Amino acid sequence: MGVHKRERIVDELKDHYVKKSSCILFVLMALFGGAFIGNTITMIYIGQQQQRESVSSSTAGPEEVAPHTANPAALAKLENEAAANPTNADAWIKLGNFCFDHDLSQKAVQAYERALELSPMKVGVWSDLGVMYRRTKQFQKSIDAFGHAVSLDPKHVTSWFNMGIVYLHDLNNKVGAAKAWNQVLVIDPDAKTPTGQKVSDLLKGLDK
Repeated sequence: MGVHKRERIVDELKDHYVKKSSCILFVLMALFGGAFIGNTITMIYIGQQQQRESVSSSTAGPEEVAPHTANPAALAKLENEAAANPTNADAWIKLGNFCFDHDLSQKAVQAYERALELSPMKVGVWSDLGVMYRRTKQFQKSIDAFGHAVSLDPKHVTSWFNMGIVYLHDLNNKVGAAKAWNQVLVIDPDAKTPTGQKVSDLLKGLDK
């Protein structure tokens, strides 16, 4: 089983998300009339490319898919592999990634937590765990997981940006959001969305 890197981030638009692999992803708040709309969030590419640690059987390029029903047999196989190799972090990461992709958030949390007990230096897994904590409404744990990711890699812009999302929309903390997004600009002062929207402009929107 080969190991390659992927980057995945949450999308809270009507409780759906899209997955990207081999690229950096971010969550962007949609703006309406110059104001942030609380839960209208989409995926975007932003800033410099950055990759995260994950496990997969292929090296497929970027793709975008909606969450779909998990194949029970495929899930059972991964669960059995993890149970049979309880000290193999990669086995737990594979299980976590599968559950992430199939919207099995609580199972993903459990798998990622186990993986990080075994291999705590995996920045991307901490970032994915932050996403899953958010989807299971564990907002402070989400912040803590993103915070752990950036403590290991201060330039992990995915975690900085998503930390801001959780601060703003889930914890109603504009100060925390501003601090997190300012870190994105420290890493890439010209960071933009695909439509050309500057992250610096998003920060200005916090004052409205």
